[in-house]
Amino acid sequence: MRNKLIISTLALLLSVAGMAQSEEGSVVVAERSLVVEPFNATNKIELYPNPAVEYVVVNIQQSTLENTEFELHSIIGNEIQIFPEELGNGKFKIPLKDFASGYYFLVVKDEVSRFKQAYKFLKN
Repeated sequence: MRNKLIISTLALLLSVAGMAQSEEGSVVVAERSLVVEPFNATNKIELYPNPAVEYVVVNIQQSTLENTEFELHSIIGNEIQIFPEELGNGKFKIPLKDFASGYYFLVVKDEVSRFKQAYKFLKN
């Protein structure tokens, strides 16, 4: 539904922008070209395996993050101390072996770029 609204709005804007009124009152349609730029998402973050047993890997691609930090929270909101291991190329390994089974939230954040995103996973 949202995509149809965006497309309809874009079509309306292009049709209005393409029309101009001449001095005599007639409508003149000007030719315009539409250039569509590819959307390049930044900070693509993957969390796997899910469900996790011994560890979870965080893979950050196309990153603009400068000082990546992690927080782990239990499902009831308690913060749990973790020690992420940097594997290189935007990959981090977070050991979970000693944690109880259940759902957790891993928060990936960067104070410099003001990025903060939470990811839910299951620890078996």
